[in-house]
Amino acid sequence: MVSTPQSHSDEADIEAEQVIESCLTGNPPRSFFLYAGAGSGKTRSLVNAVKKLKTEWYQRLVFRAQKIAVITYTNAACEEISRRLDQDPLVFVSTIHSFAWRLIKGFDDEIREWLRVSIAEGIQSLEAALAKSRGENKTTLERRAELDRKRRRLERLDEIATFTYSPSGDNRGRESLNHSEVIQMTAQFIQTPPLRDVLVDLHPVLLIDESQDTNRLLMDAFLAVQQAVPERFCLGLLGDTMQRIYADGKERLEEAIPEGWAKPVKRMNHRSPRRVVDLINRIRADVDGQVQNSRGDSAEGVVRIFLPVGAAKGTFELEGKVATLMADISGDAAWAHGEHERKTLILEHKMAARRMRFEGVFEPLYAVEHLRTSLLDGTLSSIKFLLDTVCPVVDAGLGGDDFALVNSVCNRTPLLDKKVLKGSEDQLAALRQAGEGAASLIEMFRQRDPLLIEVVSEIQRSGLLNVPEILADAAAAGPAAGDPPQTTDRGELELHAYRVVLGAPFSQIRSFKDYSRGLSPFDTHQGVKGLEFPRVMVIMNDDEAGGFLFSYEKLLGAKAPSERDVANEQEGKDSTLRRTRRLLYVTSSRAQASLAWVVYSQNPEAVKRCVVEMGWFDESEVVFVD
Repeated sequence: MVSTPQSHSDEADIEAEQVIESCLTGNPPRSFFLYAGAGSGKTRSLVNAVKKLKTEWYQRLVFRAQKIAVITYTNAACEEISRRLDQDPLVFVSTIHSFAWRLIKGFDDEIREWLRVSIAEGIQSLEAALAKSRGENKTTLERRAELDRKRRRLERLDEIATFTYSPSGDNRGRESLNHSEVIQMTAQFIQTPPLRDVLVDLHPVLLIDESQDTNRLLMDAFLAVQQAVPERFCLGLLGDTMQRIYADGKERLEEAIPEGWAKPVKRMNHRSPRRVVDLINRIRADVDGQVQNSRGDSAEGVVRIFLPVGAAKGTFELEGKVATLMADISGDAAWAHGEHERKTLILEHKMAARRMRFEGVFEPLYAVEHLRTSLLDGTLSSIKFLLDTVCPVVDAGLGGDDFALVNSVCNRTPLLDKKVLKGSEDQLAALRQAGEGAASLIEMFRQRDPLLIEVVSEIQRSGLLNVPEILADAAAAGPAAGDPPQTTDRGELELHAYRVVLGAPFSQIRSFKDYSRGLSPFDTHQGVKGLEFPRVMVIMNDDEAGGFLFSYEKLLGAKAPSERDVANEQEGKDSTLRRTRRLLYVTSSRAQASLAWVVYSQNPEAVKRCVVEMGWFDESEVVFVD
């Protein structure tokens, strides 16, 4: 029978808070590594530490023009920490990429020389690989195209006076740096003067949230700086190595912590009920033996593992059936009140696209590698045009609010631009054209769910809005279908992707809008770290995800691990099994009340035997569904 963890005093972690406070208020401050498991209140500890330190150091920070620096995982996390700190001007909160760029921005000569060496090394590596290649294939073509790009970039390097970078953009201009380059440069530059002095003079205290997922090169560099100037630079690392989900994070970070650092521990889980806490303790038991305690007032909670059998393996409708079953089992009727009453976690974005029916818009663009980042965060210019320019006009018209429609059109149409109207002899004609264009567009939506090609073509016909160049080019070429062309030319791949997108109905843009802005009931396993939800459904389907880094089938006993998996485990290296276990820990620990696993498996009976034998679930908690 599965046991539940013992409840403890809600103030059991007060000692860890006191250790952090003493570290930061010491003279000089003492660096520390805080272990804080899921739901332990790590963000609260960070905010409290910053508030205490700012009070103690107020005059120093003001007179020396210094700021406490906080690096955290996502833009959303930055906003939350800044909000809790009341947007304090003496605290600089940012993501790792923003922080890195802030340090090296303006060091254009150093950046140029670093690039000169890096690009030359890349050219040499590609030339060696091409010399060994046999015949023409996709890999050869890609390498040759990359070699040409690097040679052109190297030739033009001296023409660039100022380098640019956007932490959330595509960085496609010739003066732009990419994400990897910014991280690598920063890691190298900060280890020696003058940039080391810039770092410690600007930020004498640096606190890093989710430190286990900070790029290993940059983490090693921060540790080196702290060891070089310990009296000038205090480093505070907060995190849990079990929640490392990205490959470029530093493995076994806890083993790299220098002697003399404080190592406080927070063992309370303030988020999850006792049954969930017990489950996540068992998931990590074979990894590091860390055990969390549940709150004294925590509920028992409910966990279930659902194993689809037969035809149910291929249908998304089964997930709705599971939600209904969870409503009955848990006594929480909200499970059955629709997708938005629960958080469903999937392994890949395309799995959400299929369930929310925006795959026609998403999958063609996601297949183009250089578009992925801006597609996912909603900053891709063509998608922003559809979301932020077209949708408001259509919504205002369909809503029947004439004032909102006029306001929406006036704020967006080039036909009523002040400069255009000022030089026009017939301003009424411009107003009439804008009105007719809006009416025609809205009427199209009243009649049907138009295809994107229809919407773009109508907007071009009326001149109502400025259509982005890539959408105009795709519309001129016409909708397309099928696989992308066999080419490495980015422009051709991008144009084909948009031609495919134009064949999708406009309603898919609306579905994607919620997903890209974090408002959908779906999220990825990797994307919910730090978040929490009352009802969590974790979908595990290796076949649908189609990746190779994770395998729930192997972890849960339905498929034998490979020889490489076994060798990596024996040698203590990162492996498919370890990565998947960590990911399962992260997803399961999001639940505040109840948790459902849905495991699509080739061998559901083997999964049942495995989870029961490991003590993760009692037999009564395993449910076969068809």
